[in-house]
Amino acid sequence: MVNPQPTDAHIRIAHSLYEEIAMRDFSKRQRSMIDLVLRLSWGCGKKAWRYDSYADFEAVGVYRNVVSEELQHLEANGVIKWFSEYRLIMFNKHFEQWKIARKKKASSEHLKKLVNSSLQNIEVTNVLLSSLLQNIEANNESLSESIKNMTDDNEKYDGDNSPIPCGSKDGEGSKESLLNKSLKISSSTNEIPTGIGINDTVQEEDLNETELAFQRVEEKMITKTGQMYYLKGDEPKNIQTFIASGGTMDMLLAAIDEAFEQYQPRHPKDKITSVNYCLSFAWKKLERDKAVESGKTAQPMPERSHHRPWKRRNNVVPMVDKLPESVQWQMQQEKEGANLTQEAKSITDFPDMFERLQRLRSRA
Repeated sequence: MVNPQPTDAHIRIAHSLYEEIAMRDFSKRQRSMIDLVLRLSWGCGKKAWRYDSYADFEAVGVYRNVVSEELQHLEANGVIKWFSEYRLIMFNKHFEQWKIARKKKASSEHLKKLVNSSLQNIEVTNVLLSSLLQNIEANNESLSESIKNMTDDNEKYDGDNSPIPCGSKDGEGSKESLLNKSLKISSSTNEIPTGIGINDTVQEEDLNETELAFQRVEEKMITKTGQMYYLKGDEPKNIQTFIASGGTMDMLLAAIDEAFEQYQPRHPKDKITSVNYCLSFAWKKLERDKAVESGKTAQPMPERSHHRPWKRRNNVVPMVDKLPESVQWQMQQEKEGANLTQEAKSITDFPDMFERLQRLRSRA
């Protein structure tokens, strides 16, 4: 009977990174390939996996004729680093660089609440499970041996977290209570400070200001828009630039509030759909604060008092009630010509014409 134990060889992945993998919109084939890369790189104490041929991916059910296309897709979206000439693949732990979107209903805030809830009822869950397994064991003697093993595993599980190399087993390890170990592991984050796969957990309070800003901005945009919102495109990079330039998280959140308060939609479906629009308000606030600190007179931010002029959107030229440029030019010329005062002239002012007129009269 297969009976995995926490002391067996295992992969160590920060919880936030594992959660991010689960929430991103990977296909089944891509997820299988990512799991294989992680198992044969981090799971073997290495930063990368060197494969022999595309046939190696058939170990997880991925046909060799589609491997190259999928690897190109994952590399183009920042999930892996692929050195094809050396047959090396390295998983990119910095998931803020991934371009694969999250699944539509995925929510980091919801998942965070579930983790907190699960940590609060650890002992209750374990007691209830033990009771249920004992009842099943009493009612079904044919399953007594396997149920007994499951019950014993649940009672003695300690979440051993010591680094174990690929394929090896460790008989003795540091032992802690289930509650204390779970509380310690649950607060891990996405940053893997040293070796990939053989890393120490990072406490939540160790998150840097930029990472906290990403989370707070998403929560603020969800509140303001009334729907799920995830940072996309160059938004994380722009937020990071703002923080690095001296901006604060409170300043950024206040700018989002101000942007939504001052925004005047031009039609019922016109609304703010990007954090980049709100960042312009944050940059103005930062410039004003720096001006005040340097002793300069800071000009107040002008509020929008009228609707913005229509601009071209999505290659569609808005209708404007005005005459063509050629007609406007003609009208302008006529207007300028009417203002010019010129003296009237007679035929005597043109000798050639006057002479011809005289000859015509003499012939008649």
